[in-house]
Amino acid sequence: MQTQKPPIWPVVRRMVHMAGGLQAWLYAALGIDLVQAALLILSSHFIRKFFDAVSENQPDVFWRYVIFSLAISVVGIPVAYLRTSSIGRFSEGGLARIRKLVAARSARLPIDYLEQRHTGDMLSVINSDLGKIKTLLNNNLIDLVGQSVRALAAFAYILSINWFLALVTVIATPLLFMLVSALSAPVSKRSEEMQEEIGKVNSIAQDGLSGAMLVKAFNLTGIMEERFNTANEGVLKKGLKIARLRALIEGGGFGLSILPFIIAMGLGGYLAIQDRITFGSLFAFINLLNWVVNPLGSIPGILASISEAAGAGRRVLEVVEHAPERDGGAEIAGIAAEKEAAIQLRNVGFAYNGSDPVLRKVSLDIRKGQTVAIVGPSGGGKSTLVKLILGYYPLSWGKMRFFGRDLEDWNLSAAREQMAFVAQDTYLFPVSIGENIRLGKKGATQAEVEEAARQANIHDFIVSLPQGYDTPAGEWGSRLSGGQKQRISLARAILKNAPILLLDEPTSALDTESETLVQQALDRFTADRTTIVIAHRLSTIKNADQVVVLRGGEIAEQGTHEELLALGGVYTDLYQNQFNHSANGNGNGARK
Repeated sequence: MQTQKPPIWPVVRRMVHMAGGLQAWLYAALGIDLVQAALLILSSHFIRKFFDAVSENQPDVFWRYVIFSLAISVVGIPVAYLRTSSIGRFSEGGLARIRKLVAARSARLPIDYLEQRHTGDMLSVINSDLGKIKTLLNNNLIDLVGQSVRALAAFAYILSINWFLALVTVIATPLLFMLVSALSAPVSKRSEEMQEEIGKVNSIAQDGLSGAMLVKAFNLTGIMEERFNTANEGVLKKGLKIARLRALIEGGGFGLSILPFIIAMGLGGYLAIQDRITFGSLFAFINLLNWVVNPLGSIPGILASISEAAGAGRRVLEVVEHAPERDGGAEIAGIAAEKEAAIQLRNVGFAYNGSDPVLRKVSLDIRKGQTVAIVGPSGGGKSTLVKLILGYYPLSWGKMRFFGRDLEDWNLSAAREQMAFVAQDTYLFPVSIGENIRLGKKGATQAEVEEAARQANIHDFIVSLPQGYDTPAGEWGSRLSGGQKQRISLARAILKNAPILLLDEPTSALDTESETLVQQALDRFTADRTTIVIAHRLSTIKNADQVVVLRGGEIAEQGTHEELLALGGVYTDLYQNQFNHSANGNGNGARK
């Protein structure tokens, strides 16, 4: 069942509320709008008296209202400045707060939510959707209220001039708002659908750019273009539907906005000829009728734009209001004095979103300073186990303890401070190599960064570069080889100097030379440190204190390298397969 989406105005109120204390600037701008409406009425009143004085040959009255009109113009200058300044402070500041909320919440969203949404779609929320929110805050709200206030004030004044003429000229108003109400709701729905299509377009574009080398290597340019064009066509169709709806609104509004002037000039002119209203009154009436009718022509477009912004706002709220990772728990001290196992798992199980369990009844004790290797066939749950240790997902069942304390008792950020992680798919930020390493420790000195790089066997390579540690890594580390990226990632982990090191197949994708350099660095760094390594190349874990074989989400075997080989079970089969593969010259598998 599809969740019912909130109506337009509650979404708009939420957007305004998210501006926090900056709402005061919006209210100030609205207050100034009232002043401008009063100045508008005064100006028209003075014009009325001005023309009446001309008609009746009253020079003293004429010059008096010339001066009054000039005074109104002078007063209007700072008032207009204050209005624009106030709405600017509200819109720019409010958008900055909303953007900050979206960015902050995005960084705290659970991994499972981020895995379900493409990065391009999330970027569409930050760029395209927030752009529509800016239009809402900067123009739509103040224009809607300002135009409405002026229309009401002007209508009240023309009623005072001649109530019959006023009522007749605006008789088409109900028809206009019936048209608006009938067409604005579909605009909001179509707008949200279009924003979702834009998210797909951004996702495909990002895929093509991120995987540019793969796209070219496999001649996928045509396929990617076809995917992009199909998604772009979807955006075009949604956009054209919105354009047609808005055209109906604008066209109907324009047609109905002309009718009152025809009536006013015809009927008003007749009344002036009959001396039932003065020429000055008729001139003021037609002048103010602009402020009654023009808003009626523009308000439909404003409402349609607000509807579009509400569609974008729903997508923003979906991110902002999604439950973040838990932030409770304590920053537990006294770890060094703990005599418990560094990590304990008791009957741990996990399933993704109600699917079949990936892990079942996994129980494991990992002592401080011990190196534990996790091996097994693909799909056995090895990487999932590391993600659970990092707290990326809550356990489906069972218990996990760190240094004798339940994971639930820990603050997640504090728990992750106790761990350094080196992934198989190394991610480097598009900043300098030195900055990428320095991410391991806030405020690290250059000497500490270089020492970590030496331990990771990457210092000599870095200093050989023309810019040394200031060399840009490129997006995703594109300027570096796999082995270089892996050693920079390891230097980052070394600099963090956490008591627990998690390694997710750190050498599986490396050539023999790079693997040797990374393995040498790991051997130095893992000494007397609690280490959990997911191993693809079994030759790299012969010296592990404990080897755990995961198969089908369960621990199939457990022991040292020699003990498991002696069993002649799953581990022996894995080892022999790699050995035979290597002996046949087809890879860098296990070596005796």
